[in-house]
Amino acid sequence: MWHTVESDSIPFTPYDRGSSNIKRILDRAAAGCKRFQGFGLIEVPPGGIFPQHTHPEREEIYYVLSGSGTIMVEDKETEAKKGLLFYVSGDTLHGIKNESKEPLIVTFVTALI
Repeated sequence: MWHTVESDSIPFTPYDRGSSNIKRILDRAAAGCKRFQGFGLIEVPPGGIFPQHTHPEREEIYYVLSGSGTIMVEDKETEAKKGLLFYVSGDTLHGIKNESKEPLIVTFVTALI
């Protein structure tokens, strides 16, 4: 099984919490796979936040494509800059904020545990 996706035709949509946008490029239903849960982009505008959250049923990887900001994990913060890869177990509270003057663009990949 394999898939291709023309992601330029998929728009960013407002995320239902915080002040950020999400572009869901591929999800489990579309891919038809067992553990893969999703792939897409998160856009956090200047002064925006992708709020802390958990999802105990899946693990997540973030990869910073452009911009800078902060990865929040529980009560700790890590600088997010281009090239940073960040893994988090789904039961750990995590989120992203952008206090810079440029948009922060992050790729995310999730997989069921």
